[in-house]
Amino acid sequence: MALPQHFMDELRRRTVISSIIGKHVNLVRKGGRMLGLCPFHNEKTPSFNVHDDDGYYHCFGCGVNGDAISFLREKEGLGFMEAVQHLADLAGMEVPQSGPVDPAATEKREARLAAVDDAARFFQSCLAREQGSNSLIAAYLNKREISRQQTEIFRLGYAPRTGLMEAMQKAGHPPEILLEAGIARRSDRDNSIYPYFRHRLMFPIMDSRGRVIAFGGRALEDDQQPKYLNSSENPLFQKKSILYGVHLARPQVRDGKPLLVTEGYMDTIAVHGSGVAASVAPLGTALTEDQISLLWRIHDQPILCFDGDKAGRAAALKAVLRALPMLEPGKSLRLMLMPSGSDPDDVLRQHGKEAFATMISNSISLIDGLWGGLAAGHNLNDASSRAGFWQEIRQQVRQISNGQMRAALGDEIESRIAAMRQATRGSSSPSARGSGGAYQPAWAIKRPRLMRDQRPRLILALLVEHPALIAEHFEQIGLLSFRDKMTENLRQTVLNAVNRSASLDEAIFRHHLTEYGFGNIRGSVLLEGMEGRLRHDPASIGIDKARELLAEALKIEARTPRNHATGTGSPDTAPGD
Repeated sequence: MALPQHFMDELRRRTVISSIIGKHVNLVRKGGRMLGLCPFHNEKTPSFNVHDDDGYYHCFGCGVNGDAISFLREKEGLGFMEAVQHLADLAGMEVPQSGPVDPAATEKREARLAAVDDAARFFQSCLAREQGSNSLIAAYLNKREISRQQTEIFRLGYAPRTGLMEAMQKAGHPPEILLEAGIARRSDRDNSIYPYFRHRLMFPIMDSRGRVIAFGGRALEDDQQPKYLNSSENPLFQKKSILYGVHLARPQVRDGKPLLVTEGYMDTIAVHGSGVAASVAPLGTALTEDQISLLWRIHDQPILCFDGDKAGRAAALKAVLRALPMLEPGKSLRLMLMPSGSDPDDVLRQHGKEAFATMISNSISLIDGLWGGLAAGHNLNDASSRAGFWQEIRQQVRQISNGQMRAALGDEIESRIAAMRQATRGSSSPSARGSGGAYQPAWAIKRPRLMRDQRPRLILALLVEHPALIAEHFEQIGLLSFRDKMTENLRQTVLNAVNRSASLDEAIFRHHLTEYGFGNIRGSVLLEGMEGRLRHDPASIGIDKARELLAEALKIEARTPRNHATGTGSPDTAPGD
C-alpha cells in the first residue's frame, strides 16, 4: 500500500526515534546525537548513533542504518504497515485508508508551499523598501534593536495594504491556492478575495526543514486589532504542532546551546541573536503535547521562560502539569521566571548577555516548579492546608505514565514532605498554640532566651520585605549562621534567591520563597513578640530606613564573638533596643 507523502512526512516529524530505539538500547546523549551499543551486532565500544532531529540511526561498526520504521521491522519483526500503524498510534494519527497516492493532492500541496514562499519573498522585498524610510515599521525595528542580519535570517517582512494579490497573480498562483494556503480570504460582501494580512510586520513560520508554511503578523497601529494575527489553520499549518524558530534552533542545540522556549516571536529572535541559547516559541497558545514532544526531539531539558507575574507563574504551572504525564527517563523541562513585566528581549537589551545567561543557568527543575506552583495555592502554615497540598502534589505525580519517572519523582516529593514535616514538628503542641488553639508559625512561638533570637529575625524580616537589599549585603549575610534551624533555612533560601536570579524583583523572590516552603512568611510574622522599637510591620518601613536598620544589625552581628550553630555566646540585642 502506498501512503501519501504528506502523511509519512508528518509521521516522521512526530516520531521521536530515540524513544523507539531506547526501549532496546541504553542511549546516552553526546552533543546533538544519542550513542549506545549496537543492537544488531556484538560490540564493547558504543558505535550506534541515533539522531532525533533527522529521525535516523547509523552504526559505524556494522554499517546498519535506517529510520524508526526500519528499526521496528528489523528489531521487532513487524511488517511495513504494522510498523507504520504502531508509530501512528504513538503519534495520535490515523493511517489513511488503502488506496493509491493521489498525485493531484501531492501537486496541490506543493503549489501551496510555493505560493506561501513567494508571499514571503514579496513581504521581504516590501520590508527592504520600508527600512530605509521613516515608516512605522522601520521605527519599530529600530526600537526593538532588530538588526538587518536577524531580519534576513528570520525572513521578516512587511505586508502592505495593497500589492500582494497582483504579485501573486503575476507569479502564476491561482486564487483558490491563495485561499487554501491562508494568504488570502474571501469577502462576505462581494465574494472577492483580498489579502489575509495588511499593514503588518510579518513573521514567516517555518517547519523543521526551513520551509515557510504560514505567517504571523504584528499590528503597526495602536488601534489595529488583533495585535497579533496568525494564518488560519490549513493543510500546511496546524499551530498546535509547530514551534516558531524550530529550524534555526536545531543547529544551535547541536553546538551545545540550551534550548529556551519563549512566549513570542520577538523574544525568539532576540535570544537567537544573542547567541546565548537556542530559542523557539509556541504560536500564541499554551504548549501542547505535540509541541512538548517536538521540544524533546531537539533537547532533553528545554527551558520554559515565563513572566514572573501572577499570570506567568500560572502559565508555568499549567505547562508543568501538561508535561507531567509525558515524562520519560532523561526527558524533562526546566523553568525560568523573568522579572515581573519583562521578557527576554527586555532583559537582553537592558542588562546584557551575561545577566541573561546567568538567569538561564539559574533556571529551576520541573519538580521545583511543580512544588512551588502547587504550594502557592495553599496556606502552608495551616496543618489542614498542608495536608491538602501534599495530597494534591501526590495526585499529580501519579499522572506520570512512565513507571520509572513516577517512582523517581514520587521519592523526591516524599523526601520534601518529610522535610516539611520535620520543620513543622512540635507546632501542634500546647506551647505552639495561641488562645484560640490555632496553629502559629514557628516564628511566632515565644522561646526561652528570646532576646538571643531577635537580631537574626530582624535581619531576615528586613530582607523578606525589602529583597533589593539582599544583593547589597550578600557577602555579610553569607557569613552568618543562625542557631534556629528554620531561621537558618530561611537565611540560605534568601541567599539562593539572589544566586538564581540576576534581576531579583518581588514576584520572583516570592515565588522562590514559596518553592522552599516559605511562601507565607512576612516580616510581621518574623517579628511577632519582638522587643524594642521595631514592633510594627517592617513592610511599612521605607527602603532607606530599612537599609539603615539592616546595616546596623549586620554590623553588630559581625562583632558578636559567638557560634550561632552551637548556641554559645552573649544574648543578642536588636538595633535601637
